[in-house]
Amino acid sequence: MVNLGATRSKKPVIYIASPYTKGDPAINTHFQCKIFDELMNDGRGTPVAPLWTHFQHTLFPRPYQDWVRHDLELIPLYDCCLRLNASHSVTEYSESESSGADDEVALFESLGKPVFYSVADLKIWLDSWGKS
Repeated sequence: MVNLGATRSKKPVIYIASPYTKGDPAINTHFQCKIFDELMNDGRGTPVAPLWTHFQHTLFPRPYQDWVRHDLELIPLYDCCLRLNASHSVTEYSESESSGADDEVALFESLGKPVFYSVADLKIWLDSWGKS
């Protein structure tokens, strides 16, 4: 059995907040999965891609507010937030507006947890994780 208390302190858990319902939900989900993959490859943190619920929703649809509540209830478990605008370079797609992601950022801030607006800034923070 894994000791989750010991494991948790080794790598911070990174919540990815980005648009979903504004613009194209499929492209927005693709973007977040791409960022998740990049952070997994980096290996310094444990990313969480809440838009994976897009796939759950395609099989078992639920009201939008169920998904919002689900995400907000789990936020206290995470160490930081990465708030990004969704983009897809091949199609020149970009979406920045997201009241849901903005609400998630507000909750992180109210809990005194850091919020980053670029992968580069997150990685600077990851370099200092556990060194204080």
